Amino acid sequence: MLKKFPEKQVAAAIEELNKVRKSWMKRPDVTACDVGYKIKDNKLTDELAIRVHVKRKLPMEALNAYEAFNISGNQQSLGAFPIDVIEAEYAPDEMLEVVAMEDIDRTSRVNPLVGGISVGNPKITAGTLGAIVFDTGDGEVCLLSNWHVLCGSAPEVAGDPIYQPGVYDGGTAADTVANLKRWALNADMDAAIAHLNGTRSYSRDILGLSPIPGVTNPFLGMNVVKSGRTTQVTYGVIDGLSNSLTLSYPGVGNNTFFNQIHIVPRPPWPAVDYEVSSGGDSGSIWIEEATGKAVGLHFAGETDPAPISENAIANPITKVVQQLKISFTPVYVICPPLIVCLREHYCIPQICLKLVCYKQFCLKELYCIKENLCLKEFSCLVEGMTNPGEPPVIDDNPIIIIRSAKLPQEMRRSVEKMLEEITRFQQSE
Repeated sequence: MLKKFPEKQVAAAIEELNKVRKSWMKRPDVTACDVGYKIKDNKLTDELAIRVHVKRKLPMEALNAYEAFNISGNQQSLGAFPIDVIEAEYAPDEMLEVVAMEDIDRTSRVNPLVGGISVGNPKITAGTLGAIVFDTGDGEVCLLSNWHVLCGSAPEVAGDPIYQPGVYDGGTAADTVANLKRWALNADMDAAIAHLNGTRSYSRDILGLSPIPGVTNPFLGMNVVKSGRTTQVTYGVIDGLSNSLTLSYPGVGNNTFFNQIHIVPRPPWPAVDYEVSSGGDSGSIWIEEATGKAVGLHFAGETDPAPISENAIANPITKVVQQLKISFTPVYVICPPLIVCLREHYCIPQICLKLVCYKQFCLKELYCIKENLCLKEFSCLVEGMTNPGEPPVIDDNPIIIIRSAKLPQEMRRSVEKMLEEITRFQQSE
């Protein structure tokens, strides 16, 4: 098991790296830099190091003095931390090469939509639908992936169609399942969301894994897992933090990232015939195995096909959810002063969820969930909640939520009983 370092020690190493980060990233031979486990004989050790990633690693004696990675006379350390030079190059994990697929379901038309399947803007080949998420502003159901998967290139256009599967996997305009809604390509992330258009149902499941209950911060030695379009379910360990790297994007040019997460395969090392990521995995969600919580949004991997070079790069998911204003769990947004009033019985604040009127249930008589919460005669029940007209509204025929999974925990049991009554009512008709 890898050693866990105290937060203060990791912070001290990042502080030392910050002194040279900008100058290192300007060097043409440098592809990335971070803080993580020192690598010796292709294995992670229990020593915390400041790491610089280069296109080609040279022996110390072959370097001129000005080429050494230091800011003092010591060419092998910064402060109290050793310098580790790693040979690795990176690129966004879109379709870098043709990859044979073992699980054709991930690249086919999938219904309901779930995380881990092929998706993409028609401008690109194919990436991964990371997860179903919810807009914290309006509760709208969306899919999460990378900027370079859902936008494809600049200029970005809100409303762009998103295919499932991506065009590389046979997707066409008839497979449009969502439309581009919001995106960010900056120092923190390569990320975007698209709102579902209702042509297919959805599930919060991740193919081969479970629904994501929330987010958490990464730490060195954290065991993580992802579900991607190409490599399917893969297991890794976070071996580097505060990673900086520069990648090139269509229509944008170079974009430099800071404070990213570096992931490698789990031991034994070096990896043998094991891909932790590959072209088409972009957009996958890295999940902490112990808690099931999201840690990172996968967006890049190594370009060297040799197994010994296996690496993955992810955006910290806490930044992603903050900037894109999303949640991995359903969102309830109270919108005062709109209320649904059941005449003399009870008033419920309107919950803003996208209305999906594909089925309606109507009650012929008053049904009480509890003593002070009743539904009026002929109230039509649909998924979601809305109210016709402009506020303030008092409606004889309000529309109320019926999906118990979307209700507060304390109300679910009562509503489930109500749904049983509706089912019996329908069967008696």
